[in-house]
Amino acid sequence: MPKIRILVIEDDDDARLMYSIMLRSWGYEILEAPTGAEGVQLARQQKPDLILLDIMMPDIDGYEVCKQLRSDPHFRTVPILFLSALDAPDDRIKGYTIGGDDFINKGKVEYQELGARIKAALDRLQRLRLEKRGKQPGTSLGLVSLRGGVGVSTLALNLAHHAAAWLDTPTILLDMAFPVGSIGLWSGIEGARHLPELLSRNTADINLPLIESFSLQNVHGFRFIPGPSGIIDLSGIRMEAVERLLHVLNEEGYFVIIDLGRGTLPLSWQIQSHCDWVGVVTSAETTSRTLANVVLNSLAKDQDTQRASLLIFNDITNAKPVDISFGLLRRPDVFVPYSPDFQDLPEPSPLAQLLSIVTRQEEVK
Repeated sequence: MPKIRILVIEDDDDARLMYSIMLRSWGYEILEAPTGAEGVQLARQQKPDLILLDIMMPDIDGYEVCKQLRSDPHFRTVPILFLSALDAPDDRIKGYTIGGDDFINKGKVEYQELGARIKAALDRLQRLRLEKRGKQPGTSLGLVSLRGGVGVSTLALNLAHHAAAWLDTPTILLDMAFPVGSIGLWSGIEGARHLPELLSRNTADINLPLIESFSLQNVHGFRFIPGPSGIIDLSGIRMEAVERLLHVLNEEGYFVIIDLGRGTLPLSWQIQSHCDWVGVVTSAETTSRTLANVVLNSLAKDQDTQRASLLIFNDITNAKPVDISFGLLRRPDVFVPYSPDFQDLPEPSPLAQLLSIVTRQEEVK
């Protein structure tokens, strides 16, 4: 998920710096504007998730800033919190009347209370968005293996096929097996409308219509965005754009499958850190098991990621040992038996088991 972006509109340089330092320490991304006019312009350009707004400013005051932003359909629900030295009842009433969500006296509020009131406003916004869409938040699963040839892309493709038929939510497959994606090549897709091109766009421009313009509809009911069909320069990919992409899909209720392939590029490790779940794919082959342990050890350093990691044994050669956990740090969470056709997997389907874990948050053994 991308960082929540807060715009601080405050003409006092010291106060603006203090708020920015405090908010960054809480994990927010901060935008700053020293005047009301600059604040309106920056808000429209960068689309913040919340605005902290001073009232007394030299050009246009905070009331006028709020009035102008509320006239823009995009800002009808974005929380606007007045943070001012004014504290008379008439001041607060005017602030609420023109559309402010909260009115905070900057000289009396403790920083813990300020943080709680910001979080409460953001939580209200999230509930409002979900109620408006009538959707539950989506889920993202990144599939990765340091060992090539263990069937990561095949598994991702067939899981998307199964999810489209099994889930009530929309499914999208993102081909991030850089430097060259497999899904697009298998589909015969070439051209410039691929993920690196999308992820090179300005973060503020990434919305659902743009994402859908880059995606293709698979015959089995899921959408996918291909990777590049040849070696290209990946330096233009912006991680904040990756975060924004996943955030938009999450808000729209998508089940997102990310094919990270071998995951040997530093970029792949940055991407997987933003997934809700990371599926480590291994097979019976010794090197595959050893490298799976390397990935699991790396994930274990991050407690949040550790709780959302899966070990998937993909029996690609039907050569599994008696104990499939032999040589692994833990027993696999999902075992996919060998089959020439994924549609012929035995019931209950291991793909259904995998989807059940990541979409229903069932406890991983």
